[in-house]
Amino acid sequence: IQMPNVTGTAARGYWPAFWMLGAPYRGNYQNWPAVGELDIMENVQGLNTVWSTMHCGTNPGGPCNETTGIGGSRACPGTTCQAGFHTYGLEWDRSTSVEEIRFYVDGVNYHTVRANQVDATTWANATNHGYFIILNVAMGGGFVDAFGGGPDGATVPGNPMVVDYVQVLTSGGGTTPPPTGNRDAYSAIQAESFDGQSGTITETTTDSGGGQNIGALANGDWVQYKGVNFGSTAARQFVARVASGAGNAVSGLVEVRLDSRTSTPIGSFALAGTGGWQSWRTVPANISNVTGTHDVYLTFTSGQPADFVNVNWFNFGH
Repeated sequence: IQMPNVTGTAARGYWPAFWMLGAPYRGNYQNWPAVGELDIMENVQGLNTVWSTMHCGTNPGGPCNETTGIGGSRACPGTTCQAGFHTYGLEWDRSTSVEEIRFYVDGVNYHTVRANQVDATTWANATNHGYFIILNVAMGGGFVDAFGGGPDGATVPGNPMVVDYVQVLTSGGGTTPPPTGNRDAYSAIQAESFDGQSGTITETTTDSGGGQNIGALANGDWVQYKGVNFGSTAARQFVARVASGAGNAVSGLVEVRLDSRTSTPIGSFALAGTGGWQSWRTVPANISNVTGTHDVYLTFTSGQPADFVNVNWFNFGH
C-alpha cells in the first residue's frame, strides 16, 4: 500500500486505513467493540507514522481502553509512508502458549497484542469468529481530531490510497482438531461456550450461578455447539434458560437444528417478553428423537427485526 501522497496542511483530514472487523458486526452494528476490530494500518494528516490497534471489550473504557484501543505505532522504514509502497501485515498466532496478534510494516514487528492482556471472555468475544477486510480513505473523524482536525480550506482533495495487493494466508500449524462428542447433551451447555455464531453478544448475567449469557438475539441469528453427544437412548426434550425484555409486539422462536443451521428444526418454543433481559425462566420443548453425536445449532426466528431473547444455558432430556 502507498498511502495518499500528500503531507502538511494539504493532508489535513486524511485518514487512510487497512483494517478488519469481526464478522458478527454484519447485520448487527450495535456490538462494537466487543466483536473485535484489528487495524493493520492507519494513518492521519499525512504523517510518516503507521498505527496498528486492537479494539475489543466495552466502550468507553473497559479492558481495551476504548475508544483508544490497544495500539502501537512507528515511522515507515526507508521511504516515508506517503512517498512509497510498504507492506503492512498482521500475523495471528494460535500456536503460542499465549495467543498473539502481531503487527508488521515491511517485515518489522512493531506491535503485539497477547490474549493475557485482557480477560478470557473479552478475548473470546473478539476472536472466536471470522473477520472481514476493509480498505478505505476517510476524511475527518475522531482519530483525525486527535491530531489537529480537518479537512478544512487548506486540504487538497483527490489523493488516493494505492493498493498493489492484499493476501490472506493460513497455516494448519500441526494443530489437533477438537475431539468429537466432547459435550454431554444432558448436562447444562453454557450458551457462551459456542463454537460459531452470528449476530450475538456475550454479557455478564445476573442469573443464579453468575457467569455469562448470550444476548442481542434477533431474527436470523444463530449459535453453533460442536460435538454434542446424545448417546444411544433417544433425547426427546430440549430445555433452555431464557430471558426477554422485548416489547409487547415482539416475540420469536428459539429453534434447535442438527448439523446445519439450515436443516429442518427438530423442535422449538415461542418466547415473548419475560419482564426484562435478566428476568430468567426455564422453558421446555419437545423434540424429535435424537441419538448419536451432532453439531447443535440454536437458531432464532421472528417476524420483527428487534432483539427478542437472551440465552444463559440449555440441555436435553429423555
